[in-house]
Amino acid sequence: MKIALLADLHLPDSERNLKEEVLDWALRTAKHLKVDRIVGVGDLTATGSVVAAKRLRSKLAETGIPFLLTPGNAEMRSPDECAQVQKILATAVEDGCLLLLDSSRGRLSDPARALLKQNRLCGVFAVTHCPPDIWPEEDRRILEEAFHSGRIRKLVAGHAHCDATFEQWEIIRGLDPDKAAGGAPALVIFDGNGNRLEDCIFSDADLRRWSWNERRKILDFLGCSGMNDPIGILERGIGEGLKIFELRYTSMTALSDPVLRRALNRLQAEAGHVLSLHLPDFGWRDGEIRGKTELENAAQFARETNCSRVTLHVPRVSQKEFQSARDALAAAVEVPLRRLLTAGIEIGIENLHIAPGESAADRNFGCTPAECRMWIEFLRKNFDCGSRLGFHFDLGHARNNGTLATRFTISDWLEELGSEINGFHLHQVTVQPDGSFRNHMPLTEPFGQLISLASLFLAWKRRLVKPSPMFLEIREGDPLESRRKLLAALQS
Repeated sequence: MKIALLADLHLPDSERNLKEEVLDWALRTAKHLKVDRIVGVGDLTATGSVVAAKRLRSKLAETGIPFLLTPGNAEMRSPDECAQVQKILATAVEDGCLLLLDSSRGRLSDPARALLKQNRLCGVFAVTHCPPDIWPEEDRRILEEAFHSGRIRKLVAGHAHCDATFEQWEIIRGLDPDKAAGGAPALVIFDGNGNRLEDCIFSDADLRRWSWNERRKILDFLGCSGMNDPIGILERGIGEGLKIFELRYTSMTALSDPVLRRALNRLQAEAGHVLSLHLPDFGWRDGEIRGKTELENAAQFARETNCSRVTLHVPRVSQKEFQSARDALAAAVEVPLRRLLTAGIEIGIENLHIAPGESAADRNFGCTPAECRMWIEFLRKNFDCGSRLGFHFDLGHARNNGTLATRFTISDWLEELGSEINGFHLHQVTVQPDGSFRNHMPLTEPFGQLISLASLFLAWKRRLVKPSPMFLEIREGDPLESRRKLLAALQS
């Protein structure tokens, strides 16, 4: 028997999302391989919505291949729809050598515990969502006893978005191009005894599997930001072939350093170079505009140094105050932005994220695709600048976005604003001991634990985004080291 395992797709309501393409590919591959069963390992929907669940069930039925599903924690994210979604996705939990165990709430459900204790089981292949290492101790003991007695031969789980193998169980990374770690999204084929037969890789989301010509077209756009040591990064980077560089505005005094000026001149002597300036924040606080003078000074510096482009965060204003402050904010940036546009300098408006301690209701404006689009379109209309003002996408901000990270994933941002993108910030997001996320960490591999570039690669290949500068915005560590390791991984 050949069994295809689908895990952790996080299918959204929208059919235009990149994840829809991954699902269609996985089902086509299963049919091509003539598998006997398709098994869903949970988190096949993004938020447990009825819309996504119905579409998933319909597409599975269209394959003509018998399928079984077990829910994941994502299927529990919409309490008002949870019961209906469970009904839509309900299937048998036993099928010959297969046994599906519900662990969607981080523990075995009562029916799953009862299944594991059945003496009639003999050497079956079990599938669940949450891996046993996060189960309560009592559930782990039940599983250990099932292994020891021979009732269960092998167990496979998802949830962790990475591949891991243990003595009698393993985890698969799944199909989500935003989260699959260690490699591009994969459909995994097992036999009826739980032996892994084949990993089918979605090659269009894996830059390493593209032709060299295709790879070069994206790798040529990989650059660095000079957050902590702009002169050192720039001087060493030029020696390594760096042509894409972002300077961060601090003050006119710091930027007038003659050593920095010489390094910038060296960069600009390189054919195909891009020099960008990250402008300082501006915003609205206590009924006043803040940061206007520094923004004007930075715009002046960008013109004096012949920057190709600049990046500017959305205004620092609470989402609740944005509408009332919008006109004043636009008036505050009109002079510097008009001068930049007149000088032929492209402008990228960058997304923000929910800060630690903030809630989705009490946060800064610009943490959702719709809000970023709203500000960009308002500026375009008022300044008559068209596509010269676009969207600068920070993938880390989208991933580290509090409760909004589930509703607006990297794929969602690419779907909503891909055609408006004129630049990217790339950095890894890491989990701190207290469970919080930290941005601007080294990004040394294409498919990392929290930031995977598979969605970006796929969007680039499908021309959902135009070729644009990608800046490794690393605060802790050397961005050039990240660039070296990333290039090495993608050129192999």
